[in-house]
Amino acid sequence: MEEEEKKKQEEEHRLKDTSGDIVIETSEHKDKGKAVATEHDPLVLMLQEQLATQKADQEQLKEDVKNLTESQQHVLKTQDDMNQKLDAILKFMASKP
Repeated sequence: MEEEEKKKQEEEHRLKDTSGDIVIETSEHKDKGKAVATEHDPLVLMLQEQLATQKADQEQLKEDVKNLTESQQHVLKTQDDMNQKLDAILKFMASKP
């Protein structure tokens, strides 16, 4: 009975550990000191991989938006500079008869 409770607790502990792809379980019974690696459900692994991919894509999109914003600001500044120069040319031409 005590052994079943320990197995239940170990199983609960294993299920709570979702931080990595592989869970290391150690047994307090005759296999003391030996670790057994078990993999998560393939669906969990697939979802973790998709999440990591989405996070990377999101970071890339943030970087792209930042670069586009900087480029747009540069274009606007260049356009403003050109407008000022054209205005100066028009004033110069208008003053000549």
